[in-house]
Amino acid sequence: MGIHDGHRERVKEEVLKTGLEHLPPHRVLEYLLFFAKPRGDTNELAHSLIQRFGSLTGVLDAPYEELLQVKGVGRNTALLLRVIPEVARRYYREKADTAPRGNLMEWVAEQMVARYVGYTEERFMLVCLDNKLKVLFFDMVAVGVADSVQVQFRTLAQIALRYNATGVILGHNHPHGMALPSRADREATRNLARMFHGLSIDLLDHIVVAGDDYVSMAQSGMLSDAFHEPGWREGPE
Repeated sequence: MGIHDGHRERVKEEVLKTGLEHLPPHRVLEYLLFFAKPRGDTNELAHSLIQRFGSLTGVLDAPYEELLQVKGVGRNTALLLRVIPEVARRYYREKADTAPRGNLMEWVAEQMVARYVGYTEERFMLVCLDNKLKVLFFDMVAVGVADSVQVQFRTLAQIALRYNATGVILGHNHPHGMALPSRADREATRNLARMFHGLSIDLLDHIVVAGDDYVSMAQSGMLSDAFHEPGWREGPE
């Protein structure tokens, strides 16, 4: 057993006993790289990656092609690093799937937080419900651009009508900001509520996610404003 093998065993034992929480970012990355590079010292490469991308999160969010540009990173290493956020997202999604539902709106919000793990661009999500609040559809429907989500109402309407939905919940993420809905978010939501109303479909909520935080526009009173405009009924029951 060489000097590097001995070091690896010590690191593995340390992680087994105490976990990763107490380790600095470069040590966490050094440990992860063990599984892509079965031999040699991964400490220097871990430092190089963090220096290039700014943080452990930056490394894990880095595009595959950019990872390959770092000296010492081969296909296996780049694939390992790229798949970690996807595994995390799958883990949290499946864990949320098995959690007690309790309040449906809270369950939907928790699901959205889990499904947005690791995404670095804005994505728009749609949930379709029947009149008994059974979930008929729950998935991403569009990728956003810049600082606002561009989504065609026609796409949302086609999905909602396909599932004979009587209610929908919208969601989108703020990858680099707070969960607080912007003025553009609120205005877009009012417009979408009006268009869904024309199809006899209730817009029940619009949830904005940022990291492990979220804001429900319905719970915050932002959604109810749309239903108090002239010509509106009092809103979804």
